[in-house]
Amino acid sequence: MKKIISLMAVAFLLVQFTSCKKGDKTVNIETIKNDGIINFIAGNVNIIADDKTVKANVGDNVTQGMTIVTAAKSVVDIYFAGSVIRILENSTVVMKELVKNLTDNKELTELYVKKGKIFTMVARKLTEHEKFSVRTPTSIAAVRGTEFLVDEGNGKSRISCVEGQVAVKDALVEDDSSFVNVDNGKAANVETGKTITIDELTKNDMDNIRGIKNDIKPIREDLKRRLEETDAQKSIDEASAAEKETKKSDAKGSESKKNTDEAFKDANNFEDIGSEAQKRMAEPSDVLKKGMNKSLDAEKAMDDFFGN
Repeated sequence: MKKIISLMAVAFLLVQFTSCKKGDKTVNIETIKNDGIINFIAGNVNIIADDKTVKANVGDNVTQGMTIVTAAKSVVDIYFAGSVIRILENSTVVMKELVKNLTDNKELTELYVKKGKIFTMVARKLTEHEKFSVRTPTSIAAVRGTEFLVDEGNGKSRISCVEGQVAVKDALVEDDSSFVNVDNGKAANVETGKTITIDELTKNDMDNIRGIKNDIKPIREDLKRRLEETDAQKSIDEASAAEKETKKSDAKGSESKKNTDEAFKDANNFEDIGSEAQKRMAEPSDVLKKGMNKSLDAEKAMDDFFGN
């Protein structure tokens, strides 16, 4: 009996523990901001945030959810911790996702080009599960560390790769196996519902893109310090989040131990009750004893009467 009850208690606790672990895996996902900073502006550039439009200025922070709009003959350079983008004239670009996932310390960046052109330089090679992608109404360009130009307009996209490699697919096709790799010196042409075509960049294409790249201004020292301070704050936030998770884990461990102790206590109580029941079953009650005695007395009287 004792072994059976103990096994039941342990099985119950294992189920509870497993449920908590599954819950932790899906619920405890925290992120911190991975903001950019405007380093250079030429012409007329606006920022749309919280349904308000304001003029962009050098030094402004660029955060998730903002939309950057450039007018004719206008450009803006935005630096992030590991990359820089230049938004060219007559463009509208939404900062869809600018965060770092604290669960696995991975950066997640997604830009959405409603129209126009954006040149991107991802300075470092991204690791597994990190994301840097540029979407348009017609295409998705995903990178691991590269330099490329996205040109969106009139229901068509052209993604030109000048360094590294970029994976491209039709934005309306959900199957990730449909990505097509575009090597440096080549461009992908994407039009909804049509097969993606790849062609060689012309010398004129390469010269124009290199001109854009070379025109991007080095980040100013004061803004560089701000980015470094932001990175330092991110590290503090990450350490704080890690400490918080440790405390949560310790609290759950204490709660689990408490539940274990209570379960075994209940099991022991149940066993005591079972032992008492067995004892009562093994020992006849007073009423039963009296009945048995009366039966013996009657049997003796009958033996005496019949002379046995």
